[in-house]
Amino acid sequence: MRRSIALGFCLAGLTGGAASAQDPPSDAPTQVGRVDWQGPYFLLGLGVEGYTGKLAPNLDPGPSYGVLVGYRANDYLGVELGYSGGVSNLSVANGSFFGTPDIVRNGGQAALTVGFTHTRLQPYVLGGIGVERYSVREGNFFRFFDDTGGYAPVGAGVRFKFNPQLTAEVRGTYSFLFGQDFAPAQNIGAGDGRYAGLLMIGGSY
Repeated sequence: MRRSIALGFCLAGLTGGAASAQDPPSDAPTQVGRVDWQGPYFLLGLGVEGYTGKLAPNLDPGPSYGVLVGYRANDYLGVELGYSGGVSNLSVANGSFFGTPDIVRNGGQAALTVGFTHTRLQPYVLGGIGVERYSVREGNFFRFFDDTGGYAPVGAGVRFKFNPQLTAEVRGTYSFLFGQDFAPAQNIGAGDGRYAGLLMIGGSY
């Protein structure tokens, strides 16, 4: 009987020692700064956009805005759908930055994003395709017309996660225009496009 009790204590001690050996020590190093970027997210953005090439001398930079809804399959790869809008004044019209716009742009796009780290501060790149509508204010703007066309946005940015729900990011994009007829008199070439910089605030879940 005594031998059985002693054997039981020995087995209990060995089991407890093995379990303790498997537990990480209290001073073991942890993955400092790592956060979980996976899951759905949404963003609201506001910034500035302008045009390049032959369009630049005739269109002033103006406000840009957008809404994005996306999903990241893991910490690095994501897809997003978004609305993109902006307003511009003609340089010859002497319009103000926040005055009545001469051209209003509304579009939708789909994009793929690729992040480079799994830390709280994450740089990333993006690329996609979209379609947009240009609405020209009524007036003597003989060189610009209402039109619908396509574009391909590419860009880069950096995002920061304040907590598991709140995120913010800054992104810059350049959109290649697909034969836009809203400015037929400009004879748009390969170097004509649109740049934009946005500050975006949103959440992830």
